[in-house]
Amino acid sequence: MMKENTIAVALLCLTACTSTPTFAADPCQIVLCMYGKVTGNSGGSECRSAEKAFFSLNAFKKKGRFDPSKTSNMRKVLLGQCKTADPAAIAKIIGEFGRIRG
Repeated sequence: MMKENTIAVALLCLTACTSTPTFAADPCQIVLCMYGKVTGNSGGSECRSAEKAFFSLNAFKKKGRFDPSKTSNMRKVLLGQCKTADPAAIAKIIGEFGRIRG
């Protein structure tokens, strides 16, 4: 629990200390918001666009059937673009929400 809180605080500080604006497609913003969702600390309206960007990634098999495995991989690649994100946090996000159809 303490490690999860430390990770969340570190990500929050990292995001708050940057002077560049964050956009919905910013992988670090998505990691921060989705990690908050995993730990039950919703980011509220500020995280809606980040959550939407995460859940908008969906992969499909032939004949339009949802492919949870490919979807999970696509979302993991997106979160991995945030170089400062803790791999354990990404793993938790993917474990919880990676295979869910958005």
